[in-house]
Amino acid sequence: MARRIPTGLEAREGRKFGLTVGTAFLVLGGIALWRGRELPTQILWGLGGLLILGAALLPAKLKPVERAWMAMALQISRVMTPIVMGIVYFLVLTPIALVIRSAKGNPLVHRTDATGYWFTKGEGQDAKSDMRRQF
Repeated sequence: MARRIPTGLEAREGRKFGLTVGTAFLVLGGIALWRGRELPTQILWGLGGLLILGAALLPAKLKPVERAWMAMALQISRVMTPIVMGIVYFLVLTPIALVIRSAKGNPLVHRTDATGYWFTKGEGQDAKSDMRRQF
C-alpha cells in the first residue's frame, strides 16, 4: 500500500504556524506601541491579526505564507550565521585562548623532559599488550 505524501499544509500545522507567527507579530506590535511608533504598530498588528484569523478560519490555506516565511528565514540564516559565529569566535574563543597561552604557554608544544607523554615499556609485560593482535 503506497503512502500518500501530503502536498499542502495540514490544518494542525497551519494553525500552529499562524498562531505562533501571528502572536509574535502582535507582541512586536505591542513593543512598537510602547516605544511610540504608530505606523509599525499598525502594520505588525495587522499582519498578526491576519495570521491568527487565517489560523482560525483556513489553517490549511497558509501553505504559501509558510513557504515564503521559511524561504526568507533561510536567506536570513545564510547571512546571520557567519556573522554570529565570527562574533563568538573573536569575542569569546580568542580571548580564552590568549589567557590560556599567557598562563600556560602553547598547549600544542610537546615537552621532551621527564614529564613528557612517552614512557618505556617494562620488561614484565607480555606480547599481548603490544597491540599487534588487538582482537
